[in-house]
Amino acid sequence: MGYTLTIVGAAGRMGKWFFEYFNIIKNKAYHSNINCSLIIDKILLYDIREINYLTNYNDENIVVINDVSKSIKTSDIILFCIPINDIISTIRNNITLFKPGSIIIEISSIKTAIHNILLDISMDKNVVTLCIHPMFGPGASIFFSNKIIFIPVYKNNYQAEKNLLNKIFPYFEKIIIEEPDKHDLAIAVIISLIYFINLVFSKFLLDLSTSKEFKFEDNLMHFFKKISGSTFKIQSLLSESILTDDISLFLSLFINNDKSLKTINAYSRLFNQLLEKIEKKDIDFIKDYIASTKNGILKDIDIYKSYDILYKFLNS
Repeated sequence: MGYTLTIVGAAGRMGKWFFEYFNIIKNKAYHSNINCSLIIDKILLYDIREINYLTNYNDENIVVINDVSKSIKTSDIILFCIPINDIISTIRNNITLFKPGSIIIEISSIKTAIHNILLDISMDKNVVTLCIHPMFGPGASIFFSNKIIFIPVYKNNYQAEKNLLNKIFPYFEKIIIEEPDKHDLAIAVIISLIYFINLVFSKFLLDLSTSKEFKFEDNLMHFFKKISGSTFKIQSLLSESILTDDISLFLSLFINNDKSLKTINAYSRLFNQLLEKIEKKDIDFIKDYIASTKNGILKDIDIYKSYDILYKFLNS
């Protein structure tokens, strides 16, 4: 007898990604990279939005449901692919309904608040909670060895959590971060700040496109891409791809992570410091700023190798 799995937030892009992943496991349609001992008999899909990708699936054991509480009652695994505040409210509203021995998995980008909720339910109920952060987007190949961060929830249940993680995602690269605060601080730098920088960059280009200076071009974005080299190409690709994410992710990164504001402010201070020196044409400061930054990075990173990798990526 296999598991019944519910995906909450199945209409979203990550919900669809995980549906496809678990459907491969359900049908034992393994690729050479997937060899999973998990047995899934039934997949239940829930979302307040329309789930519009099931026309290609004719399977009575894939069911769209409209009552998440009934689904939680009958499910062995519940995977949450919804904003963090919605996860918290759904768990609290259905706290008495989780089956003994069931597995709760959440994939939110911010962990401190949800970690406490998972810890409470792990201690009070006979359930196992998995607090993970997929470090890939919905465009990632299911058959690629994707990276996930694992934040253990209940120390007394650590081995059970780890064993389940390896059972459900056997071929993923797993990185353990012991504390949710440490995770959120790192995410403030590697995701929140990057999203902030690229959001402003895209807004800046949008404002330029309506400015008097560039009225000679009907489509300024295409013009910039046509004349650009590798630097603008990479930057614009990154900024455009980030905009495909749901607005709720931006809000979560900027608002729900209390480490983000401090990180962005620190970046802003450096930005304004350099800008002030450029305005004053302080050549000595600018030269030292560039040289000291380069030398500092060189202590840990081979920037020339990075340059080669960049062009290998572009040339591919």
